[in-house]
Amino acid sequence: MNNARTQMTIIAVLVCLFAVGMSGLLNYFKYQSTVDRLVKDRLVVTGTGIENSIRSSLSLGLQFSDIGTLPETMDRERSTDDLIRTIEIFDNDGQILYSTDKLRAMRGVPKTWIQEAKDAEGDQWMVKSGINSAVGVPIRNSFGQVIGHVALRFDEAQLRESSLKVARDLSMITFSLFVASAVLAWLAVRAVMSRMSKDLDAVESSLGDSVDPGRLAPMSLRGPFARPLARFFDTVRGAEAQIALLRSQLGRGGPR
Repeated sequence: MNNARTQMTIIAVLVCLFAVGMSGLLNYFKYQSTVDRLVKDRLVVTGTGIENSIRSSLSLGLQFSDIGTLPETMDRERSTDDLIRTIEIFDNDGQILYSTDKLRAMRGVPKTWIQEAKDAEGDQWMVKSGINSAVGVPIRNSFGQVIGHVALRFDEAQLRESSLKVARDLSMITFSLFVASAVLAWLAVRAVMSRMSKDLDAVESSLGDSVDPGRLAPMSLRGPFARPLARFFDTVRGAEAQIALLRSQLGRGGPR
C-alpha cells in the first residue's frame, strides 16, 4: 500500500506540473501575441495620421516628393511616442523620400521592408528584425493606387526586455501555483489512500482474523466494501447451509 501511495503521489504531482506548466506557457504566448497586436495598432494609428496628411497635400496638387510641411509633421509624430526610433517614407522602388534620420536616409530602406510591403499587397505590414523592426502603412493617391509607404521603425530589443520581465514574473507565479497544487494533491492522495488502507485492513480482518467466517467483523460494516462483503458472506453462509444439508442427508442414507 505504501508503494501504491508513492506512485499515486508522483502521478498527481506530474499532472499538476503539466497542467500548471502548460497554462503558464499558453499565457506567455498569448501575452506575446497581444503585445505584437497592440504595438502594430499603436504605430498604425501614427502612420495613418501621416498618410492622411500626405493624401491631403496630394489632393492640393503637390508632388509626392515636394511636400514641405511633411518633415515637421514626421518629427512631431515621432516625438509623441518613445517606441518610435525613426519614421521613413519611401516609394515603391525602396527609395527614401523623407526621414527623421538623415543618416538612415542615405543608407536606404532594408530589403526586408521592401519585400514585406510587396507581400502585403496594399495592406498594413509589420517586420520584426531587431533594430530594423518596423510597422508600415501604405500611401495611396486619389485614385487608390499605392505610391509609397510610411515606415515607423522601432527596436525589438525594447519589447524583448519587457517580455523577459513578464516571463520572469509569470514563471514565479507559475512555480508558486505548482507548489501549492502539488501540496494539495499530495494531501488529497494521502487522505484517499489512508481511507482506502483502512477499508482494506477491515476487509482483511473480516476475511482472516474473524473467528466465525460467516460473520462480518464490526469494522467491515462500514466503508465502500461493506455491501460486497455482505453479499460474499451471505453466499458463503448459503453454501455452508447447503453443504450441511447434504451431509445430513448422506448421514441418514439419503439419495446420492
